[in-house]
Amino acid sequence: MQNCHTEQMNTDKRKFKILHFYLFASKSSFFKHLSFIPIFLLLLSVFSCSTNTNIDFYANETFEREKKYLPSESGIVWQKIDSVDWAEYFYFENPGHPLRYHCVKINLSNPKISIKTFPGTENDFTHKKESNTGYFTGVTAKEFSEKTGSKIVVNTAPFSRKNGKRRICGVHIANKTELSKPIERYAAITFTKNQNEEGYTAKIIRNQHADAFTDCDFAFGGFFQILSDSKKISDFADIKDSRTALGLSEDKKTLYILVVEGERKSKSTGLSYNDCADIFLCLNVADALQMDGGGSSSLFINGRNILSYSTLRKNAVFLGFY
Repeated sequence: MQNCHTEQMNTDKRKFKILHFYLFASKSSFFKHLSFIPIFLLLLSVFSCSTNTNIDFYANETFEREKKYLPSESGIVWQKIDSVDWAEYFYFENPGHPLRYHCVKINLSNPKISIKTFPGTENDFTHKKESNTGYFTGVTAKEFSEKTGSKIVVNTAPFSRKNGKRRICGVHIANKTELSKPIERYAAITFTKNQNEEGYTAKIIRNQHADAFTDCDFAFGGFFQILSDSKKISDFADIKDSRTALGLSEDKKTLYILVVEGERKSKSTGLSYNDCADIFLCLNVADALQMDGGGSSSLFINGRNILSYSTLRKNAVFLGFY
């Protein structure tokens, strides 16, 4: 979607071309006996109105300034999820602006909860000459959901691609086994099994230092931390897109999943990192980080895609709860 300044520049260029044509034609001997004023005014009015009328820039500015992407206190209604007693779901849609996002709240201390991930072992990687190349095929959210029987499925780490294969960018640890090495400039989230074997305690790591992952059972790399101790880290560009983000309560025992739709701009424009941080603050989240977004953003609940469009991309990493 073009911004207001870009669209206005394009309109001004069209006006200039029309004016240039008019001045040339009015001096031409062929056209000198014709009256161009009515024609010129008609053309000018037509092309001046060629700005995309589906974009209300004043409304967008108001939407941002008044933070209408935030739910009201009365608008946050957590719904129970069928056959899952450790998670709840919340959906937001703004009727006055194309925006949709989904939130899942998970009680990590519930003794019934378990974690699944892809890749789970080195066997999930593509091997060449009996050695791990680091590149592998990847799976869709649906494939992972069906294979593991996970009740909640969300994408996590960013990845690079080569010849149709994926390679994880950043740390990935599954059942205490490191399957991808840390990248220090990125953040991560860890899950550690409680000593009583009942549930997990999670932690968000701002920078992926190797010594930060010595005791965890699972670690999922992301992009950048956006909340720390309930304070925004506001040094990010205001770019709207599909988003996947994870947040934690102050006691690290409740996980919040936020997935923002942004692949169909007419239905949902997407949000920025800062917008996501604002939403998490409304949910009393203390720490949060951004995961891979864009076309990678995926959310399945009870084996069903929750987003309003299909998510067919094969991602490098998924996190599942069952």
